[in-house]
Amino acid sequence: MTEENLQETQQLSSDKMRNKPVGKLLFEMALPAIISMLVQALYNIVDSIFVSNITYSIFSPDYIGTVKQLGDDSFIAVSVVFPMTMLVISIAIGLGVGVNAYIARKLGEGNVEKANRAAQTAIVMVFGVWVLLFILAFTIVDPFVRAFVTADNVTSVDYVVEQANLYLTMYMAGSLGSLFEIVGERILQATGNMKLPMMSQLTGAVTNIILDAVFILVFKWGVFGAILATVIGQWFGGLFVLLAFVLKKHDVSISLKGFRFEWDYFKNILEVGMPAFIMNAMGSFITIILNIILKAYPSGIFVLSAYFKVQSFIFMPVFGLMQGSMPILSYNYGANLKDRFKHTFRLMIYVSVAVMVVGTILFQLIPNYIMGILTSTEQTIADGSYAFRVISLSFIPAAFSIVIINVLQAINKPISSLLMSLCRQLIILLPAAFILNALWGLQGIWFCYPVAEILSVLAFIPVAIKDYRKQFARKQLQYESGELGK
Repeated sequence: MTEENLQETQQLSSDKMRNKPVGKLLFEMALPAIISMLVQALYNIVDSIFVSNITYSIFSPDYIGTVKQLGDDSFIAVSVVFPMTMLVISIAIGLGVGVNAYIARKLGEGNVEKANRAAQTAIVMVFGVWVLLFILAFTIVDPFVRAFVTADNVTSVDYVVEQANLYLTMYMAGSLGSLFEIVGERILQATGNMKLPMMSQLTGAVTNIILDAVFILVFKWGVFGAILATVIGQWFGGLFVLLAFVLKKHDVSISLKGFRFEWDYFKNILEVGMPAFIMNAMGSFITIILNIILKAYPSGIFVLSAYFKVQSFIFMPVFGLMQGSMPILSYNYGANLKDRFKHTFRLMIYVSVAVMVVGTILFQLIPNYIMGILTSTEQTIADGSYAFRVISLSFIPAAFSIVIINVLQAINKPISSLLMSLCRQLIILLPAAFILNALWGLQGIWFCYPVAEILSVLAFIPVAIKDYRKQFARKQLQYESGELGK
């Protein structure tokens, strides 16, 4: 690194990623993200509890089902559109991860100008994505919903279709707040600032929870109240991020003044962000395929959606750890600080595995109590308890998968990261789901998760080791030759 670049780097707040003890730094960077992720998980489950216990509907006052059936139907309405809401979040996460890793890497190299240009490009991409989602909200929602709602898995098809259409249309049309919040948070995290993103997520989640109670319990707006609270909460979070950039100077700026489109920044953001998008989007795609299979079983879609709601309490801390560690890994890769990179990686593994061990124990011991929060139907509770015990066998290998994927993104190996994401969520999981369903039905299909996670980890550990050695050798050569960030 040149003396000029080093001096500029040391003037930045992100310099702590170079000098602060790794353990203390990771704790400082990850804790705010973990807290905010846990609040998000709390919002998800609280929102689901409100929805599953709805006993009224302002849109279908003549609904003749029982109180329990109305609550279950309301939960199904939200469940069938869950994969599409996941897809929207996946796009934002992909953009956020791409710009986060690129900015952190450039700050590590001392190139503030490129970091700024990348941040501006990401914000422009956010607006472009929102325009597309707004159009899709009024064109594809109804046929999507009707593909999953049948008389076999709901009490009132008309009610569920009506509520699901309303929820998804409002979610996609109002998604700008969520897109801006997630991408803006990742830009801040790339500079080492984890507190403001935490406060942003807390603002959105707390607003959402409060409005859920007001709109559903007080105003009795049912599913409409749930989605209205969600969109408003996301906009509050997005506005918080915007104010954070406007009111305080940071290492990078999102001001679009003088912005001009350059393909290199667009390409670099997509190269790193695409695996993250695909990893999350594959979850959405797989959920859609599994829902197609599971709609043949009365409790199938309900159980899968319930699993996704409650497993977030286990996975969200790990994802928060990944948020905190990504800028550290990317910065130290960019700065060619190999020992700090390895130290960070080891701590990520220790913490992730510990969290997943706790999650596995809980899902093995008390799945019936967890399911009982969302439904009182005995057969659904029994089916869900069995599914939770089986799927939780994938938690520990998933910890290794998630860490390896993030490491590959940080060292700018998007293809390897992408291939691992595809294996664990598509190439292995989907065929396993079809085969196991054909052999053992509803009880067999849940084993597709542990099968996919275990085989993916075994296949990609040697790939990750090879890429790690190759990339750091390349980075060393760049510094020795004076060629940085090429």
